[in-house]
Amino acid sequence: MGNELAASLKVVTNPDAASTASFVDMQGPRRNLDFVSMANDALGVWDFIAVLLAGFLGAVIYSSFTKNGAAAAEFWRPLYLIVGAGAVIAPALLRDRGLTTVSRFRHMEQLLSRLLYRGGCLALIMLALGFATHSLGPVSRVWVALWAALTFLFCAAGRLALAAYLRRLDVGGMLGDRVAIVGAGPVADQLVEHFRAAASPVYVVGVFSDGSDGVAAHRVAPRGSIADLVEIAQRRRLDWIILTLPATAEQQIGKILLQLKTVCAQVALCPELVKLSLPHRQVDDLSVPMMLLSERPLRRWQLLAKELEDKILAGILVVLLAPLLSLIALAIRLESPGPVIFSQKRHGWNNTEFTIFKFRTMRWQPDESGVLRQTARRDERLTRVGAFLRRSSLDELPQLFNVLRGDMSVVGPRPHAVTMRTEERLGQEIIAEYAHRHRVKPGITGWAQVNGYRGATHRAEQLRKRVEYDLFYIENWSLLFDLKILVLTGLRCFIDPNAF
Repeated sequence: MGNELAASLKVVTNPDAASTASFVDMQGPRRNLDFVSMANDALGVWDFIAVLLAGFLGAVIYSSFTKNGAAAAEFWRPLYLIVGAGAVIAPALLRDRGLTTVSRFRHMEQLLSRLLYRGGCLALIMLALGFATHSLGPVSRVWVALWAALTFLFCAAGRLALAAYLRRLDVGGMLGDRVAIVGAGPVADQLVEHFRAAASPVYVVGVFSDGSDGVAAHRVAPRGSIADLVEIAQRRRLDWIILTLPATAEQQIGKILLQLKTVCAQVALCPELVKLSLPHRQVDDLSVPMMLLSERPLRRWQLLAKELEDKILAGILVVLLAPLLSLIALAIRLESPGPVIFSQKRHGWNNTEFTIFKFRTMRWQPDESGVLRQTARRDERLTRVGAFLRRSSLDELPQLFNVLRGDMSVVGPRPHAVTMRTEERLGQEIIAEYAHRHRVKPGITGWAQVNGYRGATHRAEQLRKRVEYDLFYIENWSLLFDLKILVLTGLRCFIDPNAF
C-alpha cells in the first residue's frame, strides 16, 4: 500500500519549497473501504449456506457408506431441526467483527485460528442444545464429526477466497478510500505521514487551505482552497474530508461545513492526531481518532438497497409501460411537429449536471437565450396532449431511462433546471441549505411532491417548503418511506391541484 500512497502525493521536506509542490492527480481506487465491511457482512450469508450444505453433504456421505440410497432420506429427516438451528446461530457466532479493514484479511493464520475458535464454540452450543432437547439420541456421532469438519472447511474456504480477492484489489490499487485534508499545518503533515505508513489503503487527494493557515507553516503544499475541493469532489469520488482546525474554532468549522454540504463524503474533525482529549469516534477505516461531523445520507447496504430498488423498479416499469409510452409518443407526434422527447440540463447528485428526459408538452420553439421560463397556468405554449400529460404527470415517464442510466432515482428530491430562478434569484441565493438536497440522486417523485409542493416555484416560500421536505426525506430515508411515497404518488397523480 505504501507504494501506491507514495505515488499519489509529494511530501515537501523543505518548508520554503511548499508553494511549488502539490499532489499528483490520480484516478484512485474503484471501490472504497465500505466494500470491505460489506464483504464481511456477506460472509454471514455464506456461513448460513455453509452450515446447511455441510449438514446435507455429511448425511449423504454417511448414508452412502452405511445405508442404502432409499434410507438416506430417512436418515436426513431427523437432522433438519439440528442443522437448521446451527445455520441460524452460525452467522452471529462466526462473525469476526475485526474484519473491517483490508489489513485484517492479510493475516491468514489469525483469520483461520479465530474461525476455529468460534467454530468450536458453535459446536459446543449445538451439543448443549442437542442434549437439552434430547434430539441427539438417534444422531450418529460420525455424522456430527463430518458436519463439523465440512462446516469449518466451507467457512474457511469462503474467508480465504474473499481474502485473496481483497488482496488482489489492494495490490492493484483498486481498493481504498480517497481522503482530502482541510487546513494545511502540523496536523495535516502528521496525517499525511500517518496515511503513508498506515496498513489500510488510503489515497490522499490533497491538502486544502482553510483560508487562515500560513504558507510557511506546513511541509505539504496545499492543492487549493475549499472551493477547489468542492469542484474536485464533483469530478471524482471523495470518501473522507478531514478538518484539522482547532476544536474551539466553531464558527469557522460551521462555515466550512456549510460549504461542504454539497459534497457526498464523510466529514470529520481531527484537531490533534495524538492526545485527543475531546470526545471522539475512532474511525476504523482510517485508524485515526476523529469526531464525525457529517455522514453520507446513504452508505453501504442502504446505498446498495437504493440502487437495487431503482434498477428493478425502473426496469419493470419500462417493460410494463412500453405500450403506454408508445401511444403517448404517437399522440405527441400527431398533434404538433418537433421531437417527442424534451431534454434539459438539471442539477443532480453531488451538484453535478445531467440531461433529464421528459415527453414534450409544449409547441416546439427552440430558444437560444438560455433563460428558463417556468410553466404557468393556462400557458399558451402547452399543447392539448401536453396539458393532459402534465396534469397526470405522465410527461415524467421517460425519466425511467434516466434511472436506468444512473442519473436519477425513482424516489428522491425533484431535480431543478440549472438556470431556474425564483423571484429572479437562484435557489442557493434564497436558501443556504438549497444545495444539500443534491447529496442524493434526484427522483421522478418525492416527499415534497406528494405533499403538494410540485410544479412551478414562483415564490421563495414555495421553494423553502420544497427544500424542507426534500431534506426531511434525505435525513429519514428508508425503503418503507420510498414505498409510502410511491403509493401516495399513484393515488394523487391525477388529483393534484398544483399540476398544470
